[in-house]
Amino acid sequence: MIRRIILTLALACYVTLSGPALAQAPLTVIKVGALPQEVSAEIFYGIDMGFFKKHGLDAQLTLFTNGSAIAAGVASGALDVGLSDLLSIVSAHSRGVPFVYLTPGLIQTEKAPAFGIVVRGDSSIRSAKDMNGKTFGVNGLNNISVIPTEAWIDRNGGNSKTIKWVEIPMPTMQSALTQGTVDATLPNEPALSASVEAGNRAIFMDKNAIAPVYLLSGWVATREWTAKNPDVAARFIAAIKETAEWANNNHAASAPILSKYTKIPEPVIARMHRANFSETFNPSLVQPVIDAAAKYNVIQKAFPASEIFYTGK
Repeated sequence: MIRRIILTLALACYVTLSGPALAQAPLTVIKVGALPQEVSAEIFYGIDMGFFKKHGLDAQLTLFTNGSAIAAGVASGALDVGLSDLLSIVSAHSRGVPFVYLTPGLIQTEKAPAFGIVVRGDSSIRSAKDMNGKTFGVNGLNNISVIPTEAWIDRNGGNSKTIKWVEIPMPTMQSALTQGTVDATLPNEPALSASVEAGNRAIFMDKNAIAPVYLLSGWVATREWTAKNPDVAARFIAAIKETAEWANNNHAASAPILSKYTKIPEPVIARMHRANFSETFNPSLVQPVIDAAAKYNVIQKAFPASEIFYTGK
């Protein structure tokens, strides 16, 4: 009888200690800022597919209308991590702002471009040299789409110094093009595909660009945050890497998730140029952008790409 009582108590203790309380350790909250666009899609997929939970993270997402607000949130500590385009971080680093990339994001490739030059369907612009003296509408001066475009124009027979750049919001690019306010625009998706469907023509920088493949964006934190939270940073990096690998091989399956967070209708997503994400940090994807930023006077001088990578130290 006594032996049976001891066994019963031991079993009860085992059940108590190995139950949900231990099996389901509390998730670590990480506050993430993103844009409701495909450029931020890794965070959407990672949340819905459970990759963050798999790595013990509760990714609490806040959507913003522009990258500047995200950067301000990361800098102030209101956000732990945020999505930022590469040129913004290159510029910030050159000014001594302590941002660091945890993991890469969307890439621009000759085969799967994330953005392109759009002109009216009846426009005479067909090559880089035809762009001389023209007015381009962009959603930000000296941003990640402008500098590579200038480099492509110069490398393909045109002269970027003759181009007038006008800053206009992405939603008004189509009307500006139609009305003739600008000769060309630089939209990303889904505005790119929508503009072509409206009768305009896309010119993709698929030859002699600054590089066959280069990074457009990534997930940043401050050096102070990473120093205080190395374990959380490592888990975030692992979750994003797993997400990128899944996303690059599952464009069809990812479409409903992308639609859910961006409100872009799935039929529109099906017609979009779906870009890919970089699965690892490679200096060759970043250095061409840094060098171009220096050449076009966005920063005073170039620096090694490794300076803006988080190394885990």
